[in-house]
Amino acid sequence: MMKKKWLALMTSIVLLTGLLAGCSGTGNQGPDNSSQPVNTPGQPKDVTIKFVNWEPASVYQPAIDAFQQKFPHIKVEYVPLVENDSNETLKKLDMMYASGTDFDVFSLNSTPNFSQRAANGMLEPLDEYLGKEGVKYEDEYKAEQMKVDGKRYSLPGKFGPWLILLNKDQLDAAGLPVPKDWTWDDFRSYAKALTSGEGPDKHYGAFFHSWKDYFLLRQYSASSNQGIMKDDGLQLNADNPLMKQSLQLRYDMEHADGSATPYQDVITQKIPYRDQYFQGKARMLPTGPWMIAESGGTDKIPATFVSAFAPWPSNNKGDEIYSFGGADSIVISANSKHKQESYEFIRFLSTEGMSLTKQLSAWSKADLEKEVDAIIASTQSPDKIDKASLMNTLSVTKLPNPPNVVSYSGDLENAYIAESENYMLGVTDLDTTMNNISTNLQKIIDANKK
Repeated sequence: MMKKKWLALMTSIVLLTGLLAGCSGTGNQGPDNSSQPVNTPGQPKDVTIKFVNWEPASVYQPAIDAFQQKFPHIKVEYVPLVENDSNETLKKLDMMYASGTDFDVFSLNSTPNFSQRAANGMLEPLDEYLGKEGVKYEDEYKAEQMKVDGKRYSLPGKFGPWLILLNKDQLDAAGLPVPKDWTWDDFRSYAKALTSGEGPDKHYGAFFHSWKDYFLLRQYSASSNQGIMKDDGLQLNADNPLMKQSLQLRYDMEHADGSATPYQDVITQKIPYRDQYFQGKARMLPTGPWMIAESGGTDKIPATFVSAFAPWPSNNKGDEIYSFGGADSIVISANSKHKQESYEFIRFLSTEGMSLTKQLSAWSKADLEKEVDAIIASTQSPDKIDKASLMNTLSVTKLPNPPNVVSYSGDLENAYIAESENYMLGVTDLDTTMNNISTNLQKIIDANKK
């Protein structure tokens, strides 16, 4: 049922956007090979593959250059569809796929984005390619990737755990050490100590964004069943006490403590989390690994204070340190005309190539400290990154194996956020919220089992 709905939606989009193919620069004609050299007998055929993504070309060009030196017969054309906007990029990419526009490789950055496209046949399965190469995934990579129906559709891109970003200048002023191993009770205490001022001049100890991740804080400290669904992909996770405790933690910090930016302000003012942190309006930010490099300053947002890093808090003192995270999924389009060459590229990019992009990789053979040094050196203000705390955080944090995913996980996320929002805004109490989550999300699960 889901596949038919998706195909129908994509067909409608294509009919309404007949000229969309122009956004890729090649339309439906495929890559222009007119300038490529004529192959001599015995040499691999020269081909061009198209890598579609949202990050600036400067991020991936060093890796592409290194790959083309190693595989001179494979030219990689990088196309950032909507720079620095993954959601808009994927909308365009879906329309390109439905219209038959040529592209070969792209990235996916969330469970819903991956599961929907894998289930709908948009992604090329990789098990056969890995088997032909004689590669055992677990020997090559330190982060497992999501699968659908037991099949592997991706290799890991940029990698890392979620962590806590802290304004070290404010920590020092408050006499607080950078945490190396702490609990959510400690986090809450830090947030209180770091909160100051009133009204428009108030500076909060912490900022939680509107994403579903910020309603699952304590669950992300668990070694399994971190999501809305249990890891088996068959059952709703609403009976997990950590789900209720996660909502309670955020509510108490905002309403009882006044130490976190109110959710109502977050959504009505559409507060950018980067601004809230880098402008000093919030002193701690739970966030993903992409913020490591940004903490050293960018053209748009310079770094004006030192940022330190702490591991994701645990639920109880002495617990092993787990966090949410993993790696982006690098995938091949099922419609690619150059699948073997595309596989060669994503294997390179997911191993030695990722370090060249100044991002953390999931490659087991990578040198973590060299990767961190390269990231720090690439920032505008390397002295604004506290390397020691970052190395500790990356070294002590564990990540669970990813769950089995369902194609309708995006619908579940939207419904979960809606129910959580009612609680944060005082529309429902906590028990009613949990009952609504159990009832309304189970209806989505049941509807998709038919």
